[in-house]
Amino acid sequence: MTRFYFNVYNSETTLDDEGSDLPGTAEAEVEARAVAADLIREEILAGRRVHPEHRIEVEDADRQVVHVLRFGELIAE
Repeated sequence: MTRFYFNVYNSETTLDDEGSDLPGTAEAEVEARAVAADLIREEILAGRRVHPEHRIEVEDADRQVVHVLRFGELIAE
């Protein structure tokens, strides 16, 4: 297992200090998609606009960025 951190950059910057243990980068990418989908859902339910440039940056145990997921990849404009 490897520890991955999911930093959120939307209307606020939320840095993940805890992280999650996952088998690999592919699973971390799936987790990033799930987190982003939840955040997008919250924005929509609150009646706020979803900004496609908002993103989640996934970092590995060495705090190196291994994946960037922009919210725009999950929404149709």
